[in-house]
Amino acid sequence: MGTEPHRDEPREARPRKVIASAAIGNFVEWYDFAIYGVAASILAKQFFPAGDPAAALISAYLLFGITYVSRPAGGLLAGWLGDTLGRRRALSFTILLMCAGTVLIGFIPSYSTIGVAAPIMLAVCRLIQGLGTGGEYSSAIAFVYEHSDPSVRPARISYLVTMTFLGITTSVLAASLCTAIVGESAFEAWGWRILFLLSAPLGIIGVYLRKRVAETPEFAKANAAPAAEKTKTTPIRTAFRTQARTMVLFFCVVSAYALITPVLSSYFITFMQNSGGISHGQSYWISVVANLVMIAATLIAGRLMANHGLQRTFVIGGVFIAVVSVPAFAVSTHGVVGALVGGSLLSIGKGIVAVAGAMAMSYMFPAHVRVTAGAFAYNVCTITFGAAGPAIGLWLNDTTGTSTAFSVYLAVVGALSVVAAIIGRKRLSQPVTSIPATPNLRSGELQH
Repeated sequence: MGTEPHRDEPREARPRKVIASAAIGNFVEWYDFAIYGVAASILAKQFFPAGDPAAALISAYLLFGITYVSRPAGGLLAGWLGDTLGRRRALSFTILLMCAGTVLIGFIPSYSTIGVAAPIMLAVCRLIQGLGTGGEYSSAIAFVYEHSDPSVRPARISYLVTMTFLGITTSVLAASLCTAIVGESAFEAWGWRILFLLSAPLGIIGVYLRKRVAETPEFAKANAAPAAEKTKTTPIRTAFRTQARTMVLFFCVVSAYALITPVLSSYFITFMQNSGGISHGQSYWISVVANLVMIAATLIAGRLMANHGLQRTFVIGGVFIAVVSVPAFAVSTHGVVGALVGGSLLSIGKGIVAVAGAMAMSYMFPAHVRVTAGAFAYNVCTITFGAAGPAIGLWLNDTTGTSTAFSVYLAVVGALSVVAAIIGRKRLSQPVTSIPATPNLRSGELQH
């Protein structure tokens, strides 16, 4: 018993190393995620027939969404690794898969060279990316969450989320610099490949950092507990048996975040170019500014959550998205200034719900199934609301004849997340500390 304080010491030991090792993967994940959106209009020309530009763009966005198909499988696989063999092994696995899928895209020949094989190969690479990203976010969040004392968890989770936005910002900056250096015509012809190839050194750095950090004390305790003998090899079955209701609640409260994520990282750039008449270069720099606003909102949201709790943060973020979505898209059709204002408003909303969603991924689930349950619920939510987000946006605008129809859909989903947070307020007001792993335990019977 006297060894317990010593076992807990790593929680506060070298927190920067813990955060850095987890954050590098989040950075890479969202860099990989965003460069596809940044280059979507170019990929449409490179990998699809040239006869119908609109159909090619929609096809490119459908392949943007195909990565979500393999995310649940990746989440379950990484969850099994994380909940049985340790968080560190899961983190190394996810970053290797993510970077492999991204780098391979940079080598795919164009449609004019190999025909229909080009989009097929692109789809395969996106599926590989999905396997990696499916477990990355939940594993990294659990890693930081379990290495941190409750009093500092909101702040540290906000730092982790900030790194995801830095990954998005870096992708846009990289695209802007490549465009400026080689010119727009060369960038569209071959320069875009550089963005994907840059994922290779990032992945190597990530694996190196993650192999040099200790396993979390909370995982060690959960794995050593007597109950773990019954459940440690079946975290998937245990998660579905004991956490089904909690996963449904998580799905609903995180819906606004799942939808607004591809909106800002992908759809909004195309929206500015098509509806606002803004050039590629201008849209990239506007996106950079919006991401800087998002980072500031994320850091503030961490303090907000520390003072007001997870449930209230979800409500505040959802209400904000529901209220500003329509006016933000409307003003974004009015040139550079309008796009800056609209993008900044959407970024504030995303920053708030991003921190709440990340915290909930570990806060709502017990340690021995934390990665599995969190990853699966998160990935199902992102499939439902995020996978087809850009394609739905283009379809709604085309069908209704207005450039802001999609914003109504975003506002409705924001309101849905608010209703879910209010209904589940009791569950969102207290974290799970333990849960009995008995076979007859019914879903939702949580022990605090």
